[in-house]
Amino acid sequence: MNLMITDNKYYHAPDHPELIELESNLYLTISDQGAPGGSAHLAAVQALHTSAYGVKSLMMKEGKDFIVPVLEGLWWVDGNKPVREVPMEQWYWKLLIRVPDYVTENHWERTKINASMDNPLIQSIVLETINEGKCVQMMHNGPYDREQETVDLIEAFMKDHNLVQNGLHHEIYISDIMSTPPEKARTILRHPVRMGTIL
Repeated sequence: MNLMITDNKYYHAPDHPELIELESNLYLTISDQGAPGGSAHLAAVQALHTSAYGVKSLMMKEGKDFIVPVLEGLWWVDGNKPVREVPMEQWYWKLLIRVPDYVTENHWERTKINASMDNPLIQSIVLETINEGKCVQMMHNGPYDREQETVDLIEAFMKDHNLVQNGLHHEIYISDIMSTPPEKARTILRHPVRMGTIL
């Protein structure tokens, strides 16, 4: 049986801001600091993919195969400065890949024992449940260095609907970050939100 994590709300977004609500999801995650595309970031991407396919291989043996979803990332900086005013080398990130909810901590520990012999960085990966709840999202089409244009539209929508950010900036890389030309990249941008103060 080959299962795909299917959730139209999760992996699809329009070319305009929309408000959605998500349930809890299970992920393999790894966190660090550094510029996107830098050595630490790329090493973490590789380790995370290796881990996800390791879990897939183990689950296949139990008759619960699944298709590994696309890479995701949460991004933030220290302090109150806008991200664009902080050098990229100082950005923090958490990379994510969703796994089915039938994957247990025992499955992950068994996978990690085998996979980390080839890549010690895998020891830093954890199995984690995240619940973002209400979010405003939109598809960003084009280079990552033009994401601010899409973020501005998301933030304008939030202001118009009395919403404030309630979590980390979230990117879902519908296109392969390693092989897709920047001008053809498609990335869902998502901000968890809550109602703002009523004046």
